[in-house]
Amino acid sequence: MPIERKIVIGFLALIGAGTLFLWLFNAPFRPLRFVDALFTATSAVCVTGLTVVDTGKALTRASQLVLLVLIQLGGLGVMTATTTLSLLMRERIGLRQRLFLAGGVGLETPSGVIRLLIRILALTFVIEGVGALPLYWGFIRAGFSPSQSLSNAVFHSVSAFCNAGFSLFSENLEGFSGSLLVPGTVMVLIVLGGLGFSVLSELRENFRKPSGISVHSRLVLLTTAGLILFGTLSLALCEWNASLGGLSFGWKAWNALFASITPRTAGFDTIAPATFSPAGIFVLILLMLVGASPGSTGGGLKTTTLAVLLASTWNLIRGRAEVHLWNRRIPVRIILRAITLIVLYLGTLGLGLMALVCLEPFPFRSLLFEAVSALGTVGLSLGITPQLSDAGKLVLVLLMFWGRVGIVTFLYSLVKREARGKVSYPDAEIPVG
Repeated sequence: MPIERKIVIGFLALIGAGTLFLWLFNAPFRPLRFVDALFTATSAVCVTGLTVVDTGKALTRASQLVLLVLIQLGGLGVMTATTTLSLLMRERIGLRQRLFLAGGVGLETPSGVIRLLIRILALTFVIEGVGALPLYWGFIRAGFSPSQSLSNAVFHSVSAFCNAGFSLFSENLEGFSGSLLVPGTVMVLIVLGGLGFSVLSELRENFRKPSGISVHSRLVLLTTAGLILFGTLSLALCEWNASLGGLSFGWKAWNALFASITPRTAGFDTIAPATFSPAGIFVLILLMLVGASPGSTGGGLKTTTLAVLLASTWNLIRGRAEVHLWNRRIPVRIILRAITLIVLYLGTLGLGLMALVCLEPFPFRSLLFEAVSALGTVGLSLGITPQLSDAGKLVLVLLMFWGRVGIVTFLYSLVKREARGKVSYPDAEIPVG
């Protein structure tokens, strides 16, 4: 069976099993409509965080545990999970499976991918475990009992690192807008989860034995820092006297920083996006479109896609025939792959938005925000998600699935085609612009 088909079937099977468990576990206590169970399971597996039911109140403890498992598996990815299972069963990992696993974690070659897989699992559980400690203390200080604080800490640590955005609180993290510990820990987990496993592994190795970092990691780190700075300054400027107006100077800056980080496919909020000004909502949409980095737990167009296109534009303006970054040439196939991804992404967004506009009576701005959030696997909403019709919810299910699975498998198919023989044709000069 082609590996792309295995990935799709794996995600569909995980969503199907999650839907069934959520529906069954909730049925005796708080019946859950099947379409809502499907939406919730898809949102968890695709680490999106859009919700049509209150996670903390409408779901039983058993359903919340199922949700947590779906988030963890969805954040790691089906290829990572299936390869781990193969290793545990002592099965041989073929070259093709290594190649696609390498692509899934942001590597160009399958060399050392199994060692990286083991590091990924170790990093994931260590980071989530360490992140749960300050969260536990933060929830204790907020007045929760030790048992509640422990369950809240574990759930939010996994949800934050996997960039899922699910919260056990009805108003997400809005009750912590005047707190440092909980939002600060969540921000660190979001950024670490969004950097990508190959970058985290490289940083870990450099910490132990400094040897310089690759162009990929440098590009991810600089682009991530630049987007956080851009988002913080833009949102502070747009929302200073709007949604942030009731806070003191320091808390305004703190919540602007949180609002800049969370659209990077995380979906948590300390200030409700529905209270943002039109300019602030526009900034959130831009950040949601870019998303996280390749091989991470997040979605979106990816930081490196944006960076490669910006570098290509800058080099073209300067009259260079090739794209250079830090004395390294960016291959044309990488640039073409980035352009292909953007065309597919925006085309899918347009089709999904058109369907929502035809099906739902809500304002265009709210539907655009919802579509971008679903496709980018973000999870932020202007508050209309639970009010959508069943047809509208299914449109979002498809957008979430495509945003997490479809684009990835398409890129895998590109890798497969690149291995075939090349045919050169004469150049055709076509004026553009």
